Parts: sequence; C-alpha cells; structure tokens
Amino acid sequence: MSKKEPIEQAGAIPFRRGPSGWEFLVITSRKGNWIFPKGVVGKEETPAEAARKECAEEAGVRGDIVGEAVGSYPDRRRKHPCLVRMFLLRYEGEADWEEEDFRERLWCGFAEAAERLRKEPVRELLTRALERLEQERDIS
Repeated sequence: MSKKEPIEQAGAIPFRRGPSGWEFLVITSRKGNWIFPKGVVGKEETPAEAARKECAEEAGVRGDIVGEAVGSYPDRRRKHPCLVRMFLLRYEGEADWEEEDFRERLWCGFAEAAERLRKEPVRELLTRALERLEQERDIS
C-alpha cells in the first residue's frame, strides 16, 4: 500500500505590539476550536503568499510575512495527511473578512493564546514565534 503524499498547507501567526507586550491573533475553526489561520498552498502561490491570503480570508487582517517559516507541523484535512508551514505575519490593518459569519477572532497575549490553542505542535510554534520576536527587536 502506498503512503499518501502530504498536502502542502501554510498558515500565519499574526502578531502586533500591544500595551502589555506582544499580542497574537487566534481564530475559531469551523468546529469552534481556537487556531491560527491556515490553508492549502495553491499551485500558483508560495507558502508565504498562501499564509497571507488565508489570514485575510479567515481572520480579516492583512500584514507582511516576516522572515522564513517559524516551523511546521503535521495535520489532517478530510482524513488526508498535511504538512502545515507557519509564518509570522506583522499586523498592518483590517482586510475584507470573508469568513466573519462563522468565525470568531481574538487578540491576546502569549499565555492566553497558548492556553486556547488545542494542538501541542501549534503551541510549540507559538513559543518559537515569541522567541523570534524577543530576539529580533526590530521586527515590530
């Protein structure tokens, strides 16, 4: 039996500088779990472009991808294996929020974001994202 090739996905970890430090944007999935925006990488786009697009569609925010991917984690999409590459996205402003009718979004500090995110690999990438932000002060 042949093993299915994983679907390539990309996502964004939106961030901004808030009054009390770094803030991260989490959104609800269609099932109601707290996640970061992500989706399938199209044939004509790079993973970074896909991450920006998904952030606008699913979270209603726009911004710039900062640096290389923070990391990746395995996931499943309709029972098919996926590999999700996550990027930091510096918040620049609001976008037309296509999925506002069935998603919630929340800006929160690191501790609250980590608590809300259900999947351990995603929490680990959030930790890496915070470490990168703390190391590279000129990102904000």
